[in-house]
Amino acid sequence: MIRKDTKVFRDGTVKTYIRVVESYRPGSGKQAHQRTLKSFGYLEDQPDPEAFMREVEAFDADPSNREQISSNKMYSGQNRQLNYGYMFLEAVYDALDIAGFIERYKISTGYRGKYSLNDIAKLLILLRILAPDSKRASTQQQKGFYGWDPQIELPNVYRSLDYMADFSVELQKHLDERIKELIGRDLKYAFYDVTNYFFEIDFADKDGDRQKGVSKEHRTDPIIQMGLFIDPNGLPVSMSLFPGNTSDTLTLQPVMIDVKKAYQLQRLIVVADKGLNSTKNIDFICNNGDGYVVSQVLKGTKGNRYHKALFEDEGYIWNQDKTYKYKLFTEEYTSKDKDGNKVERQRQVLIYWTKAEADRARRKREEKLKKAEVACKNGAYGIPKGSQEYVLNEIVDTQTGELEEASKKTIRSVNTAKAEKDALFDGYFCLITSEMEYDASKIREVYGGLWKIEQSFRILKTDLLARPVHVKTPEHIRAHFLICFIALLIVRMIQYAMGEQAVSAERLADALNATTCRVKRGGFVELDDVGGRMAFEKRKNKKGKLVDTLVFSNKDEMAQDYQLIQKTFGTAYYEAEAKQEAFGRFLKKIAYKP
Repeated sequence: MIRKDTKVFRDGTVKTYIRVVESYRPGSGKQAHQRTLKSFGYLEDQPDPEAFMREVEAFDADPSNREQISSNKMYSGQNRQLNYGYMFLEAVYDALDIAGFIERYKISTGYRGKYSLNDIAKLLILLRILAPDSKRASTQQQKGFYGWDPQIELPNVYRSLDYMADFSVELQKHLDERIKELIGRDLKYAFYDVTNYFFEIDFADKDGDRQKGVSKEHRTDPIIQMGLFIDPNGLPVSMSLFPGNTSDTLTLQPVMIDVKKAYQLQRLIVVADKGLNSTKNIDFICNNGDGYVVSQVLKGTKGNRYHKALFEDEGYIWNQDKTYKYKLFTEEYTSKDKDGNKVERQRQVLIYWTKAEADRARRKREEKLKKAEVACKNGAYGIPKGSQEYVLNEIVDTQTGELEEASKKTIRSVNTAKAEKDALFDGYFCLITSEMEYDASKIREVYGGLWKIEQSFRILKTDLLARPVHVKTPEHIRAHFLICFIALLIVRMIQYAMGEQAVSAERLADALNATTCRVKRGGFVELDDVGGRMAFEKRKNKKGKLVDTLVFSNKDEMAQDYQLIQKTFGTAYYEAEAKQEAFGRFLKKIAYKP
């Protein structure tokens, strides 16, 4: 059908806009709509209006110019959705010049493979963000992209993992240089932590890294340890792998040596939690001229030295509403130098208390005590964690009632004495640092950034599905974690560019997965709506930050996320249908802009 729309311009000129349209119903019982098949322009602007209209009428009369639903068959590829959201991730990949690094690696090593290392690496990295899965399953998805047809064979994917493992360390150093150029990086202090990833196998390796160890997820499968350094912006710096039976505390020293050497650092201040706070690590850091800000346990033998300062009221500084107090003092302690000789050193100790954390600790303990009471009544046993830590097992002689080493009866009761002792420490925290010029607020500020590395571990495990690991050779395992590391870096770089409006890795992936299109006849591209998730109304919390309420708004969260992504990458395109040439110009403008 030919449609003529009259438009009046500001100068009073009247023109007729000519289009060929067709009617359709968006759903059963829905009101009929019209879609444009082709726009021809203004009639009055044509040199020969009659010839122009004959061309329009000929187009309208030709049935091949219309989409005939009956002619589009399933599984023919004519109606297939293709993702173009990957190009936003590709823009970051390109900004990091990973393709250039791989090309230089191929030249330097005399690579003779007939397949594209870069295409395989890019496919595995981008799909680790969009649709994380096994290497086999990821390769099966290579036909789902608009404007990219990588032509990858599965055997070559596994071959490429050997090369990725070989250039893993050098690529991490290259990425550091690119981050310095794109964003800037200050490694005066960096955050370090360790986590582990499980393999769904029954037995540990005889000689490899997949070993039984203390799993962060309380699993019995063999695991591998990963040490991760991130910078103050939350961007990953480097990752290192260790056998699963390696203690967390033993990973810090070799990693620090490698990081300082690889990144040419004169002095590094390590920020870590109490799991890495050992005497040997502290001595190592100081003996190498570096510094530390670490948390310190207050309970047990290790915390005894601070109990006097902890429980004495004198010296505490309170805030105005009495919800926070702190005490900062200098401590003299005996250490060992590189030769093992005793030396005296100084450090600052910050002890602080917050009412919010005290209330939270009390509620958690009360919940554990209730569960412990039920467990004692029911005779339920479990590992000494959670509520079981408040279950007291006493072996009693059934005839005399005396406590005996061996007996036929065990009396279980709630350990109220332990609960009362633990309550003394509610809300208290302790940080120690070698940096004598730091004040209390600076110490907490520096240590407070440690949540970024904990969040990075959650992204790796939950959003990027870094575990369970589906490969088994040492080289393939290293390549797998390199892929996860780069995927994490890309996500973090996008979040950094978004600033305070940054969305989660999950929402970022959801929005980009929804950016799909179909290639139509006549060189047209039909873009699907990006949306389908209701947003919540927002309000400011006590700190002035906007947070979600439980009330739905009339906006679409996924659509808002995609608009933010386009804004971050300096683009704006919302046409539902376009010529491929016009759509291509939009895609070429996508660029990472931190």
